[in-house]
This record gives sequence, structure tokens and C-alpha cells, in this order.
Amino acid sequence: MTENYYGPQAYRSDRVPEQKRQVADPGRSWFNRKFDMRLPWGRTEEVAPLSFRKRFRPEVLRKIESKPSGFENIDFHQRIDHEKYRHSTPAFRTNFFNILSIFGKATFLLMFPLFLVTSFIALWHVPAGMSLEDFGYELLGSVRYFFGIPLGVWCVGKAPFVFFPQWVIKPSKGPKWELNRRTGLVTVYHDRKGSSEEEQAPFYEFDAYLTNEMIPPGQVVHTLYLVHRYRPILLPIGNLIGKTTGEECFALWDMFQNFMDTSRPLPDIPLWEEFRSKDPITAEHDRQTGRPARYWRDMDDETWKQKESEMMSKVRSLTTPYRPNLMRQHVRYVS
Repeated sequence: MTENYYGPQAYRSDRVPEQKRQVADPGRSWFNRKFDMRLPWGRTEEVAPLSFRKRFRPEVLRKIESKPSGFENIDFHQRIDHEKYRHSTPAFRTNFFNILSIFGKATFLLMFPLFLVTSFIALWHVPAGMSLEDFGYELLGSVRYFFGIPLGVWCVGKAPFVFFPQWVIKPSKGPKWELNRRTGLVTVYHDRKGSSEEEQAPFYEFDAYLTNEMIPPGQVVHTLYLVHRYRPILLPIGNLIGKTTGEECFALWDMFQNFMDTSRPLPDIPLWEEFRSKDPITAEHDRQTGRPARYWRDMDDETWKQKESEMMSKVRSLTTPYRPNLMRQHVRYVS
């Protein structure tokens, strides 16, 4: 059953087919070829980035099970299960109000300690002849600038999700990209002049690259993307976690390698737990090891915090760039 279930191009880390020599690097600009780092294949750890651990923690999954959102019948063009990780972005209006809400909330919370510090400094330097009552009135007058504007932005962004969820929560025109464990294929979707086009290639024909970017005040952040070795096909998978540390990008690369690798079970993280019984390799692994079907979903919060802390330490200790590259046994790179 297992051999018939997975397609002929399904990725196995122990059976990578010999591939043609790379004679060009068509998917990246000169700048990217010069400064980005190609990450090695293989020797993966059982890890997941921080945002995946937070978004799909057991507490959240239990809430989803017990209280349906009402949007289950809407096709958001996103699918995450034992076969596919298909990524799609929300509609413009959903993104717009969500960004407003996040920006307003972050600014409001940031202004609170800043307001306290500024108030104490101003109190220390009250002009001679000004009473504390007058100082208090002036202080209250500045509250609308410190709190009123960001609070208003926060409310404007949040209100549609609370009062008009059916209007604001809408799917986009279609998916962006897909990783398919069962077939081993990577698909990129293009929306060009109202028509949808697809590009496909086997997962093992892509390489992961880490970018570097300097942001104020001198902090270096990274993102991750996949590039096809022989055609100009690019997947910005780093958008799932945003611009972050190198270790978080390493964790994302390991997680997707483990997801696509049919020589091993699905990644053992809460996100994929409900689908484990549907994947033959994973189901057999769980049967042999006696893994409980609801290991994560029935985990208490204190145990989860301990497990999450252990994975955080594991992610921080990743030394991905120093691993030997499994793919070099099967590919001659152009550089």
C-alpha cells in the first residue's frame, strides 16, 4: 500500500535520484547569488519555527475542535494536511484591517511605558510657579496623542473582525504555492491577467537560500526562499515566519524537509497531529511506537510549556550551515 500511495517523484532522503548538472542559476539575481547562503540538505532535526509552535499550540487546537469558527465551508485556498502544505494569503481587506489592528495595538502598548517615563521626567522638571494641578491638566491633554490615536487605530482595525467577520474575512483569488508530500511536487501558482498558471517541479530539484538584511538600529534579519535549480521558479516560503533570525529559518527548512520526506513520518508537532493516521508511513510508525493519537491535543498547558522550551533550545542550537550537503552526492552545482 505504501509504495502505491506515494508518487514516483516523492522525496526520500535515502533515495535521491541522480540529477543533471546545474549549468546556470536562473532563479536568482546577481545580488542574491553574491550574498545569499545556500543551505544544505539532510541531517534534519525534529524542529519547527516559533510562530508555528505558538499558532498551533494544543490550547488553540482544542479551542478549534470545541468551537467552530463558522468559516469551515469557505474555500480559503489553503490546505494543510498529510498530503499538502498549500499556502494562500488573505484578501486585501482582511490584510488591511489586520495590519491596522496589529500596528495600533503594538503602538498603544509601546506608548504606555514611554508615557510613564516621560511623565516622571516632566514632573521632575516642573517649571517654577506651575502648580501640580496645572501640570496634571497639561499631562491629561497629552494623553490623546500618546494613547488616543493608536487606540483609535487599534479599534478601527479590530472592529470589523468582531462585528462584521463575514464581510472582512475573505479568501484571496487563489493559492500562492504548494508542497505535496504524496507526489513530491512543488507547485507555484501565478495569477496573470485574470488567468491562473502553474509551474511544477520535484522537491529535490529546489535549494533553500538564506537572505541577509540590515534594519535599524543595525540588526541583521533573515528570510528563506526555495529556488529551482534549472528554471526560474522561486518560492518565498520565509513569508510564513517573516524576517527573523537565521535559526528560525533553519528550523523552517528542517520542518519542510521532514514533511516532504516519505522515508520518515510526518513532523511530530501539533500542526499535523490530526492527520497522522492518514499517512501510511506515519501510521505504521505510530503503531510500532505506540504513540497516542492525541499526544499533543490532550497535553496540559504546563507540559506544553516545557516541551516548547525544549524545542526553543533545540532551534537555537541548530548549526545548519555546517552540515554536509546531502544533495552534493547527486548534483554538480554551478557554484
